[in-house]
Amino acid sequence: MSAPLQPSLHRQHVALAAPTQIWLGPDGRLAPEPPGGGVTGVFHADTRFLDRALVMVDGAEPQPVGVTGRGPRLTVDGLARNIPGPTLDPAVRVRQHWSVEPGRVRHRIELSTSLPRLECTLTVHLSADFAPMDAVRVGRDAGTVPPEGPGQQDRGTHDGGGLAWAHGEHRAVLTAGPGLPGGGAASVTTALDSDGDDTDGFPTGHPALSWRAVLGQGEPFRAEWSVALEDAGAVVRAAPDGGVEAEARQDAVGRLVAGSLAELAGLRLATAKVPDAPFLAAGAPWYFTLFGRDSLWAARLLLPLDTALAAGTLRTLAAYQGQRHDPSSAEDPGKIPHEVRARELVIDGGPGGDQLRLPPVYYGSVDSTPLWLCLLGELWRTGRAPEVVRALLPAARRAADWLLAAGADGFLAYRDESGHGLSNQGWKDSADAMQFLDGRRAEGPIALAEVQAYAFQAAHEAAALFEELREPGGGAGLREQATALRDFAAGLRRRFREQFWVDDGAGPFPAMALDGSGTPLDPPGSNMGHLLGTGLLDAHEAERVVERLTGPELFSGFGIRTLSTAAAGYWPLSYHCGSVWSHDTGIAIRGLLADGFRAEAAAVARGLVRASESFGHSLPEVFSGEGSEEADRALPYPSSCRPQAWSAAAALVAAQALGR
Repeated sequence: MSAPLQPSLHRQHVALAAPTQIWLGPDGRLAPEPPGGGVTGVFHADTRFLDRALVMVDGAEPQPVGVTGRGPRLTVDGLARNIPGPTLDPAVRVRQHWSVEPGRVRHRIELSTSLPRLECTLTVHLSADFAPMDAVRVGRDAGTVPPEGPGQQDRGTHDGGGLAWAHGEHRAVLTAGPGLPGGGAASVTTALDSDGDDTDGFPTGHPALSWRAVLGQGEPFRAEWSVALEDAGAVVRAAPDGGVEAEARQDAVGRLVAGSLAELAGLRLATAKVPDAPFLAAGAPWYFTLFGRDSLWAARLLLPLDTALAAGTLRTLAAYQGQRHDPSSAEDPGKIPHEVRARELVIDGGPGGDQLRLPPVYYGSVDSTPLWLCLLGELWRTGRAPEVVRALLPAARRAADWLLAAGADGFLAYRDESGHGLSNQGWKDSADAMQFLDGRRAEGPIALAEVQAYAFQAAHEAAALFEELREPGGGAGLREQATALRDFAAGLRRRFREQFWVDDGAGPFPAMALDGSGTPLDPPGSNMGHLLGTGLLDAHEAERVVERLTGPELFSGFGIRTLSTAAAGYWPLSYHCGSVWSHDTGIAIRGLLADGFRAEAAAVARGLVRASESFGHSLPEVFSGEGSEEADRALPYPSSCRPQAWSAAAALVAAQALGR
């Protein structure tokens, strides 16, 4: 028996309003797809509630025509070809309108015809599996959900036009009715043939909504139903505001920016713990929750437009700041979390093929804490939220203490102490991400190049903040901490220069990381782009980095590859070893601008905009590293999430580099 396959996402259609999302198949169907196919369903927080809502007219599915829409709405067009007309032209059109708002999904169906009069039956077949997100993510269907999960046995209870499913803390309540003018009342039935067998492949006994439709030329029939989704244990909820909007423009950059801001609006969340503090969910469908690194980088990229988002992200993460040392969750005093969920996350076949088990609040990232300090300092320098920064000063002091302790041995490094956490704890967190030029995987503890740059900037940001906010004539503790941070940064810069730089014959460049023995990982990688703009590099070193980033081994013409084409482990469809990540390229563009390389920033930004045209003027999480000289379009990475917060935010940096 073959192992389950992770669902593909690149051909699916998504509508979302965090924490709720709906995924349809390529033809607009909401029904389970075959193994290795795409993900479908109605999701809320970390659970798929409905796994089927399939439309039929007189017992047959409409022939698919097309799917349009973006943001919280999708429209699915089809033709009821089983109903003949007077000519060969299709006589009955079926249009479905899906809309999503936090905690509710609405489905409106309109039948229209060229016939003078038509009577037919409109049916929506439904089922709820309440599958946890981690099961869906690895391709396990409802029948393989563990015994504590409901699988397909939850057939719902119904009374008249109402229908409800419940399992544990989850509840889905469906309401159906006449809908819009011209509609008809719904009845709830079960999908059974007269002999009791399955009907059209549907599980026996599952409910269906049915309408007796009467329509004619110029007189369509309309029906509507909606489902309210409740998860009493959810840690996330809709954010209190809707974000920012872009001015409409018709060029490629304008469409990318407008579409990206619309995507970001659908990702805004808050937590039950700090309900008035907005942040961005990392991405859809798997990461619809708070992620330290992702949420912080997205807020940093968007800071020129949205200081409220930066303030909310900082406040939310501070509420979960570590208090004690706990190897099972990687928690330490002062540490900022990696991710927050309502329940333990369990994924089979994780790093190294082992089972990944992450507790609800997991701290396994080496970069969230310095990135938090970087954003806090950048927010302070805007002058637009001084009261928030002042209120976070105690959390900043604890984060700075963690930074000094974590770097006490020379560099910030990581190793999973639990045996069931992430083996790689930087943004390139897949099991094979850290490797040498010959393809050998590195052994930990691993010190990442970009993390040292984050730590350098964080130390200076925090030191400046502490010096400025200490009370006149007092604040000796802040002054001493600021001095310790500046000394730490100076030593880190010196050690980085001595130990990270390597030469492959084409010139020197910073290694991606040092392994546990202090040996540099020698293939050029995109990590070096994160060093720009942090102050870690001098002007000559920055020039060397820019030469490598924009050279043919790393720059694909669409974006910056995660790994050089010269590396033995390079593969354009590898998650972290040759693909292009939109946010990764966006961070490099940001650094190029900060260090004065405007022409190079514009060139890379043009590549990213060109890539977006291959994805409907949108930037997915990751796409193939195949170069523009090999293909005239950027090729998708099939399992790439979208929208992804930091990817969408990268559009704003690209626009800035192009003078928009």
